[in-house]
Amino acid sequence: MQFNSSLKFFLLGLLSFYSLLNAQKNNKPNYVIILGDDISANTLGSYGSPNPNTSPNIDKLASKGIKFTNMFVSQAICAPARAELMTGMMPIKNGCDINHAATKKGTLSIVQHLEKLGYRVGLTGKRHFKPHSVYPYEFIDGFTKSVGFRGPAPEDWSGVKEFVTRNSNQPFCLLICSVNAHAPWDAGDSSLWNTEDLILPDNLVDTEVTRKYFREYLAEVRAFDEQVGKTINLIKDNDLENSTAMIVLDENGTGMPGGKWTTYDWGVRSACVMKWPKSYNQNLETDAIAQYCDIVPTLIDAAGGKVPANLDGKSLMPIIKKKAKTHRDYAFFLYNSGTEGPEYASRAVTDGKFKLIWNLTPDNLYAVRVINGFDYGYVDKKMPDRDVRQIYLSWLEKAGYDNTASSLVQRYKKRPEFELYNLDDDPFEMNNLAEDSRFTSNIKELKTAIERWMQQQGDQIALQAKK
Repeated sequence: MQFNSSLKFFLLGLLSFYSLLNAQKNNKPNYVIILGDDISANTLGSYGSPNPNTSPNIDKLASKGIKFTNMFVSQAICAPARAELMTGMMPIKNGCDINHAATKKGTLSIVQHLEKLGYRVGLTGKRHFKPHSVYPYEFIDGFTKSVGFRGPAPEDWSGVKEFVTRNSNQPFCLLICSVNAHAPWDAGDSSLWNTEDLILPDNLVDTEVTRKYFREYLAEVRAFDEQVGKTINLIKDNDLENSTAMIVLDENGTGMPGGKWTTYDWGVRSACVMKWPKSYNQNLETDAIAQYCDIVPTLIDAAGGKVPANLDGKSLMPIIKKKAKTHRDYAFFLYNSGTEGPEYASRAVTDGKFKLIWNLTPDNLYAVRVINGFDYGYVDKKMPDRDVRQIYLSWLEKAGYDNTASSLVQRYKKRPEFELYNLDDDPFEMNNLAEDSRFTSNIKELKTAIERWMQQQGDQIALQAKK
């Protein structure tokens, strides 16, 4: 009799334990982040692409979910952008403020933050972050890690499926990190576009070579979109749609002149589309200013955790739940050349309409080794015929007889100390308003904001350059 009573209490306790686990699980959404590679936001249809067929799956998701129109990376380079996304801290604070740099040891990433809340945290595909102690993901085979992969990279979704269906009593967070559309641009179906029909961005020199590679770039964007579609179907087919939040990001802008490696909008603006479980509000387009460091705090907050005070990011849940319409007053940007070229640094800020770029080393040549490295003597022994270099060489040839081409080349290589743009009227930042006296107060306000941000971040490179 006494044995039966003990067994009864044991079973009731066990039942209560599993009920508690399920209750905790039910309150915590699963997360799937699908991250593109070197895609400018305005290449996507839902972000205004004038060229069709680039992103049907992302566009469909955006029409049902939440679209952020003012989401930015702080630094338009792969390693810093990923470190910001995964740590909730901006580049200076997390230590990865030049390409290929390591995040400071002891920094907590999305892995530790979510594991504390009971999550499994996995990643498949491109990495480009270190050290392992900061990013101890469960690595899942299936997507290539190599951005240098030539042609369509093979994909195996079996590992991803196993991860998302492994244990229904434990929430998961999965990052699917594509290598599309990082150069070389040789994957995807480029037959969807005719080169002569393409509408090129205003900041590119219109040459036959530019058109050729821009078409190949669009094909890679479409390949990324197809991965988004496959992810959506995987979640739906495994009955996870009502418990899983999906976030699609395109990382920094394309690796062409004026995109990646700059503080121009074509480099720092990111597409951000979210689809949350049905209990959350949907059908929202927001112009609230947000940055990549806001993603980790959002995930912590949605899971019921407390966002650490040392993060630069702050939760987007008030926007997602339609309890707020604004998020930040400004978004901030930086570029440090590091190993990418000769010493060059710039800082920038936008209030959503105006953008001020402060080039801290305006007397120096701006050059990126993989594009115009030959301008400062760099010899590319690894890949002398890179796609983007072929583009730039065609620009130089045309600049010899075409004033527009010459102007765009000079704009790329040599920049004034201050550049001010009205993003509403001039999204490709072609008309510098910094010398226009009508905007003196705008420059003063934005420059003050940058200086305050430099101090807050402990930005020694910028502070030294000012002296």
